[in-house]
Amino acid sequence: MSPTIFEDKAPNVAAAIIILVAISAVVFPLRIYTRIKHKAFGWDDFTMCCAAVPFGALSVFCLGAAFLGVGVHKWNLDEEKSERAMMWFFFFEIFFCIAIIPIKLSISLMLMRVAGPKKNYTYALWGMASLFILANTISFLYILFRCTPISFAWNTKTPGGSCLPSRDLADVYYADTAVNILTDWFCALIPLPLLYTLQLNLNAKLSVGFLLSLGILASLSACIRLKYTVNLNNSDDYLYSVADVMIWGYAENGVGFIVGCVSTLRPLFREMFSLGGGNHSGGGGSETDLEELDLEQQEEEWENPL
Repeated sequence: MSPTIFEDKAPNVAAAIIILVAISAVVFPLRIYTRIKHKAFGWDDFTMCCAAVPFGALSVFCLGAAFLGVGVHKWNLDEEKSERAMMWFFFFEIFFCIAIIPIKLSISLMLMRVAGPKKNYTYALWGMASLFILANTISFLYILFRCTPISFAWNTKTPGGSCLPSRDLADVYYADTAVNILTDWFCALIPLPLLYTLQLNLNAKLSVGFLLSLGILASLSACIRLKYTVNLNNSDDYLYSVADVMIWGYAENGVGFIVGCVSTLRPLFREMFSLGGGNHSGGGGSETDLEELDLEQQEEEWENPL
């Protein structure tokens, strides 16, 4: 009896993709609307618009993989279906690297806007951005050209084909994941010293804390993905086991995309739900809310630089 669609772990893959795509489809247009309305559209917004293209492609390949064999036990797949599933997973790996670069870069650029004249933070953010751009670019190139011809990555019957050792690919995965985890935590925690000298009311504290916790969630997704990546070395049912890698790899991109968009929406939420704004410090009256700092940074510098 042939396997039906959404068998084994395939429903988990499909559910993760659909949920994150649905949320992204709401918060991304709201981000664009909010930025344009407040005349605050910047390079971070442009970069997130660029990220939406490979992120959309990643979503298509992940959802297609759930329909076409990833997450299904090997005894339920014939050779042709296994090759097709491997091809879809290959494109997941490619677009994972392509999508995560502009997503992380957009978040970094947003934090640079918040940092404003504080050059030490800006330099640190550029250094961190350079690190994850380099790591994910190397991973992209290695995955793409590891096999000759490229199609040998999923079709091992290709005449004259060969691949670099799987152990080397695992090392690339580990290094890339380590860099992504490090930079996720950096982006999640760097606002803390920026906000330390500012007086926040309860609403602002809750909103900033919520955004920080979401940033850490992206890092946790990477940690869980690393765990399943390590376990792949001991699996004799690759396409079934790799479903967890796909779920958490997609979550890493999806959560980053969502967090990057939600972090710009406080002005919209305040208008809709009459949320309280930040208190004003004496003198110039600079905003104390994280998002308001982002918007106001175009017009004035912070009154109390660190």
